[in-house]
Amino acid sequence: YKTLGKLAYYFYGEPTKDMEVIGVTGTNGKTTTTTLLYQSLCHAGRRVGLIGTNGLYYPEGSFPTSNTTPDGLLLMRYFKFFKEHDIHTVIMEVSSHALVLGRVDYVDFQYAVFTNLTQDHLDFHKDMEDYFNAKKMLFTDLNENAYAILNADDGTFGRLEKATQAKVVSYGIEHGQYQATQVHLNMYETSFEVAGMKISSDLLSIANVYNMLAVFATLRCMGYSLEKASELMHHLTHINGRLEKVYNQDFVAIVDYAHSPDSVRNILTFLAELKENRVIAIVGCGGDRDKSKRPKMARVACELADYAILTSDNPRTERPEAILEDMCEGLQSTNYCVIVDRKEAIGQAVKMARKGDIIAVLGKGHEDYQIVGTTKRHFSDKEEILKAIKGE
Repeated sequence: YKTLGKLAYYFYGEPTKDMEVIGVTGTNGKTTTTTLLYQSLCHAGRRVGLIGTNGLYYPEGSFPTSNTTPDGLLLMRYFKFFKEHDIHTVIMEVSSHALVLGRVDYVDFQYAVFTNLTQDHLDFHKDMEDYFNAKKMLFTDLNENAYAILNADDGTFGRLEKATQAKVVSYGIEHGQYQATQVHLNMYETSFEVAGMKISSDLLSIANVYNMLAVFATLRCMGYSLEKASELMHHLTHINGRLEKVYNQDFVAIVDYAHSPDSVRNILTFLAELKENRVIAIVGCGGDRDKSKRPKMARVACELADYAILTSDNPRTERPEAILEDMCEGLQSTNYCVIVDRKEAIGQAVKMARKGDIIAVLGKGHEDYQIVGTTKRHFSDKEEILKAIKGE
């Protein structure tokens, strides 16, 4: 991988040179934070490129990408593409896999943002310490003129601060230079104050307060005044497949990409505080991935939702039934059922829904496919919810 990146760098004419690059890493919030930053900088009138889970974006359009962070060869091709399109600021999601495999060795980051660290990808990293050390690489490689924008409420803050030569800027709700106060959350909007500025947005949940703070802190590091940064924040809009309301009449149905125990906990905690009646959660776990999180995912869903439906989510080469057996291992709760077929699971939730209920379909979010074996089949949670409501 490393040789490939180096060859690609020179083959494509050193495309990352003289580029202003912002990297965002962490377990949860990478896609939202990079997308919000992209929205903000576009509103500021800059020509910006974005590379991440939802695709490659530039002012004239977008196209899909296969990984969160592409391999070294593709990445250099993308940077060359940006240069040819007169784009000199690039925002990218940086996965732990990409750091370990050297995919970003030839990218010079001026800004690196850390969102949080919770359990995920333990199929790739041997343990949480190994996972943290992978994420840390983004910060140890920064020079003293760069900025490290860190979540002061995350347990990793002190260690990352020590590990980097860059200028450290922090954000958070409990701590941080850019600290949110007067936080108000409901099903329609989120509002808070930071550095004396009032921010309100239709992005829901406490997780998005952190994502917006990360964006605000980054804009400040990039030289925007408090007033300009807060004005740019007013243009932020919700992101495809992230706490996205699909139906909002007698009951509410949302889809979200939450696929780690912590992100499921965050969403269900938020919904539990807002519900008028019950929260019905649909949760599954991916095949050929970290098995240790399976029972945790089911436990969190049963503990925080009024009713949980456990189902399939990209089983890949594993038997869906075997994944669900892992999820149910040691589960003491009785407020759940198992429906292997995801379409049927969504149909069942819609049948059960009463006035004031919230249905949360978690795990896939923006994805419009289900991976069964090694085949990608078309499947969209959003489409299935709407079909079930129409009785199709």
